[in-house]
Amino acid sequence: MPENKSQNTLSRVNFFSGFNFYDSRNPDSGVKKIILTLFFMISALTIINISCVNSKSGEKADGIITPVNLARLVMTDRAAELEWTINYDEDFKEYRVYRSAKPNVAINSDSKMIFMAGERYKVTCKDWGLEPGTKYYYKVYSYNNNNEYAPSNESYGETPMAPDTVQNGEITSDTVWTTQMSPIVVKGDVTVKSGVKLTIEPGVTVKLSAHDMQAGGGFSQKSEIIVKGTLKAEGDAVKPISFISNERYYNAGDWGGIRFESASGGSNNTMKYCKIMHSSIGIYVKNTNAVLENLQISHTLNYGIVTEGSSVPIRFCQINDVGQNITDSAAVYSKSTPNPHIYNCVLCFTSGNGIFIESGMAVIDHNIIAECEGAGVVCQNDALDMILNNALINNKTGIRNLGPATEEFKPDFNNAYNMPGYTKTSVFYSGCTPGANSISAHPKYVMPDFKFPNNADFTLETLSPMKGGAQSGHDMGLDNPLRYGVKY
Repeated sequence: MPENKSQNTLSRVNFFSGFNFYDSRNPDSGVKKIILTLFFMISALTIINISCVNSKSGEKADGIITPVNLARLVMTDRAAELEWTINYDEDFKEYRVYRSAKPNVAINSDSKMIFMAGERYKVTCKDWGLEPGTKYYYKVYSYNNNNEYAPSNESYGETPMAPDTVQNGEITSDTVWTTQMSPIVVKGDVTVKSGVKLTIEPGVTVKLSAHDMQAGGGFSQKSEIIVKGTLKAEGDAVKPISFISNERYYNAGDWGGIRFESASGGSNNTMKYCKIMHSSIGIYVKNTNAVLENLQISHTLNYGIVTEGSSVPIRFCQINDVGQNITDSAAVYSKSTPNPHIYNCVLCFTSGNGIFIESGMAVIDHNIIAECEGAGVVCQNDALDMILNNALINNKTGIRNLGPATEEFKPDFNNAYNMPGYTKTSVFYSGCTPGANSISAHPKYVMPDFKFPNNADFTLETLSPMKGGAQSGHDMGLDNPLRYGVKY
C-alpha cells in the first residue's frame, strides 16, 4: 500500500509540476488551487467572448462606410420627394443625393448632384423642376471624414404627365403663360389684343392644333398665334420655349405660325431661344417691330421667317428643312422690307432659296447658307444689297441677282464652294460677279452637317482659307459659331 501511495503522489507532482499547485505540507491544497484557477480561466474566456461579440455587433472597422437605404421616393408632375435611413457612423460627414436619367446612377457626367447635407438626421429632400412624363433614377451617397463614400440602393420613379392647358380666342389683358401651365394646347387662333402683353416663361411648350376653331388669321383652317399687342417669348439656352404641332403624327404645315401685325400699342416684341417646328410659316412680321434671336426653326412647309414692311434684325438663328419640295420657299423672305439685317445665322437644306430679298437694302453678313435647291441668296428689283463675309456651300446658285447687272453690285468677301461629293449642277454667281476679295475654297469646318446643323460644329480648322478672310479681319462664315440657334 505505501508503495502505491508513493506512486500516486509522484504522478500528481509530475502532472502539476508545471503549474506549481502541489504543496507537500498540505496535499489537499492543490485541488483547491486547481478549482480556483479553472474558475479564473473560464471567467477570462467569457469576458473575451463577450468582447468579441460586442465587436461584431457594435462599431464598424475603420475605413468602412455604412450605406443608407433609400426607403421612399414619391414623384409628382415636376418634383420628387426622397427619404432615406440614418447613417450612425462616428466619422459620418455628409449625404449627397444624385439623380440620373439612366439606370445605374454613379458619380459621373451622366448624374447630377441635387442635394447635400452635413446633418446626420437630415434624411429627406425634394428635387424640383423635373419634366413631366419622364423617368428618373436616384442614389444617396454617405461620406466619411476621409471623403470615402458608400452608395445606397437605387430607386427610380416616373413623373406623371401634366394636364393640358387649353387656349384659344382673344387675350384681352396682360397674361403670363407659366411653366406650371405647360404644355399649353392652342386649339384655335390665339390673338393678343392691341395694348396687351403676352409673356411666355422659359421652358414652356406650346402645342398648336391643325384645326382652327376661330377660322381666322392668315390660315383660316390652322391654329395661329396672332400678336397685335406685344409678345415676349424669351427662353434661355437651357430652357428654350417650344412651339410645335399638337397632332399625334406631326407634319410640316400642321399649324399656321406666329404672326405679328401692326396695331396701336404693339411694340417691343421679342423672341429669343425659341424652337418652332411643323408650321406653315415659322414667323411672319408685318408692319411692326420684333427682335428675333437664337431661334431654331425647322420642318416648315413654306418659309422660316417672313418680314413685310418691317426692319427686323434676325441674328444667331438656325433655319433648316424648309419648303418640303416647294420651290418658291425660303428660309428668310424679306418682302418690301427696309434694310433687313441677317447676321450669324445657319440657313440650309431648303427646297427653295436661303434668303429672298424682294426690295430694300439688305445686310447679309457672316452667315452659312448651304444645301439650297434654289439660290443661297436672291436679290430682286434693283436691290443693292450688302452680301459679305458669308459661306455659300452646295447651292444650285450661290448668289442670284434678278435685277439689272451693275458694276456696283459685286458681292465681296464671300466663299462660294461645292464640297467634294456634291454632284448637282450649280453656278456660284448669276446676274452678278464676285468681288475681288471673294474666294472659292474648301471651308475646312471641324464637323459640318448641313442637313442636321444642330449636330454640326462649324468651327474652322486652323488651316481654313476662311480664317481671317472677312472684311473686318474676322473669319468668313459664322462670326461666332457657338452662339447660333438652340438645340433640339
